[in-house]
Amino acid sequence: MNQRVTLRRLRNVTLRHLRSFVAVAETGSFTRAAESLYLTQSTLTTTVQQLEDEVGVKLFDRTTRSVTPTPAAARFREQAERLLGDFDTMLGDLQSLAESNEGHLRIAASPSVVAWLLIPSLPQFRAAYPNVTLSIRDAGSAEIERRVREGEVEFGICSQLSNFSELEYTLLLKDRYGVVCSANHPLAMLKEPLHWSDISEYQDDWVGLASDTRVGGMHRETMERFGLTSCSEEVSSSTSLFSMLSLGNRFSVVPSLTRYSHQLDSFIFRELDNPPIERELCLVTRKLRSISPSAERLLEALLETLRARDVPQGTVFV
Repeated sequence: MNQRVTLRRLRNVTLRHLRSFVAVAETGSFTRAAESLYLTQSTLTTTVQQLEDEVGVKLFDRTTRSVTPTPAAARFREQAERLLGDFDTMLGDLQSLAESNEGHLRIAASPSVVAWLLIPSLPQFRAAYPNVTLSIRDAGSAEIERRVREGEVEFGICSQLSNFSELEYTLLLKDRYGVVCSANHPLAMLKEPLHWSDISEYQDDWVGLASDTRVGGMHRETMERFGLTSCSEEVSSSTSLFSMLSLGNRFSVVPSLTRYSHQLDSFIFRELDNPPIERELCLVTRKLRSISPSAERLLEALLETLRARDVPQGTVFV
């Protein structure tokens, strides 16, 4: 018999054959082994005989009183037990992942989403799935879209900046743009409502955000729309924006949720009207790619937190 025929025959050996062999070797009895496997003795005997026929080696010496493993079976038992152990561990790990009991989850979100929504949802998620570890990245929309596209994160939550065809954008919520400034800035003292045209007198005080963020893109679109000059100062993050505004005599235009990140809630926030402009925050995933069970559970926790929280003025849950 050539090697190809031998290998084809050995493919008929299954885990059922290995479990039957190991059970008989452990108990030294076909009767007790059959009971442990919830099989009839005749079924177990047939299974072991099939294994012996497939491998071409006698595995047990049988008498009316005892069942004794042959020398070949002693070595085979060690290897079979190791193989079955690895297989059961593999299935256990897979089941744990399916139940979100363990694993590592990587996600990315805009800083305002991290501060206002993601972090408040973590206690619930961690209590239910303590063995799932997390890596959270806060970034601008361009960076988040890149990370999702390249598979660095399971999903992202940000504005739709580039509209990549390979990404899926699912709208989660909307929030209104407004002015954020210190209490003594003139824009904080104007009567309601505050209009975009009111900004023109103080445009030199406007601190802009970088163009790789949706907010920064909105700044440029709005300035062009209302005939305003470009910002004389620009930062790339909410952290830097807080530091700039702390210098005084400055303001910025941000979505309502942004004031909950990096201590911006210590400043005055006033919605802008005429016209009202909203930011849309989306769940960003890769098309035709399923997210992991752990990611699904975290999303469930996020949505439960979102539904349970008092939504700030100017914010709408879709």
